[in-house]
Amino acid sequence: MKNALEGAVKSIHRELMKKHPQFCDCARCEDDVLALALNQTKPRYVSENATLGNVVTGVHLSYDQLRAELTVLVFDAMRRVATSPRHEGGGTAPAAP
Repeated sequence: MKNALEGAVKSIHRELMKKHPQFCDCARCEDDVLALALNQTKPRYVSENATLGNVVTGVHLSYDQLRAELTVLVFDAMRRVATSPRHEGGGTAPAAP
């Protein structure tokens, strides 16, 4: 079982990092961003073997409105992590936009 939004949030985070390289790209900051963003969403659990569940959730995740909402949550999480990073070196220097 897994939260179907996790993949979408990771994908959005990767896209935003390409557009905003001023944010730290270390593993700890990435994990913190993903955790903050996912904690702001209602989880959508699917069985990894349930193809119908994956298809239904995949179709739902393709809607522009949900993607836009997730993008706002991820970007907000990126800004919050940048203001209080927990990493020890590594990655690019964090900076709040």
